[in-house]
Amino acid sequence: MGEGGGDAVRERIVAFYLPFARMLTAKAFARRTFIELEFVDFLQYAAIGLIEAVDRFDPARAIKFETFATPRINGAILNGIATFTEKQEQVRARQRVTSDRVASVKERDPGSADDLFVFLAELAVDLALGFILDSSDEMPEDLSSYPDNTYRRIEMSQLGSRVKALVDILPDKERKVVNYHYMQQLPFDEVAAIMNLSKGRVSQLHRSAIGRLRESIDNAEQIDLSC
Repeated sequence: MGEGGGDAVRERIVAFYLPFARMLTAKAFARRTFIELEFVDFLQYAAIGLIEAVDRFDPARAIKFETFATPRINGAILNGIATFTEKQEQVRARQRVTSDRVASVKERDPGSADDLFVFLAELAVDLALGFILDSSDEMPEDLSSYPDNTYRRIEMSQLGSRVKALVDILPDKERKVVNYHYMQQLPFDEVAAIMNLSKGRVSQLHRSAIGRLRESIDNAEQIDLSC
C-alpha cells in the first residue's frame, strides 16, 4: 500500500477510536479539579494521545488497542493540563511582578497640578527603565521581527549594559531589590521574604532605586531612553 493509502488507513483508525477517546475524556473531565479548561480542551489533549497511540501500536503484540491506548490518552490529558497550568502560573507571576512595579513607581506624590506633567514624564521614564532592565539580557521579540534593525538592536544592547552598570553602583539594598525583581523576575513579596523585609519596604527601595537610576541617566547625556 502506498504512502497515501497508509495515511488514509491511519485517518480511518483515528476516526474509529475517537468515540473511545471521547469516553475517556468525559471520565477525566468529570473528575477535574482545574476548572479553567473546557471539555473541548480535554478532548483536544485526548486526541493527541490517541494519535500517538495509533502511530505506536504494534498489532503483532498480544494486546488490545484500547488497553494500549488508554494510558497514553489519559497521560496526554494530564500533560495538557500541566502545560496549561504552568503557562497560567507564568502569566500570573509576570502580572504580579508588573503590578508591583507599576504600583511602586506610582506611589510618588505628583504634588500640585503644575507638577503633574513632570510627574507623568518621570513615571514614563521609570517604566521605560523597567523595560530596559527586563530586556537587557535578551532582545525583545518586537525588535527582532523587523528586517532593518541591526543598529537598533546594538543601541538597545548598549543601553541595557549602561543601565546595568548604573545598577551595580546602587546602594546595597536597592541593588539587591533591582536584581531580584528584574533579573530574577521575583514579585515584591518574594523579594521581601528573601531579604527579611516588609513588602512595603521593598517597594520603597525599588522606588528609590528607580529614581536614583533616572537621576543618573538625566546626568549622562550619552544614555537616551527614547531609542
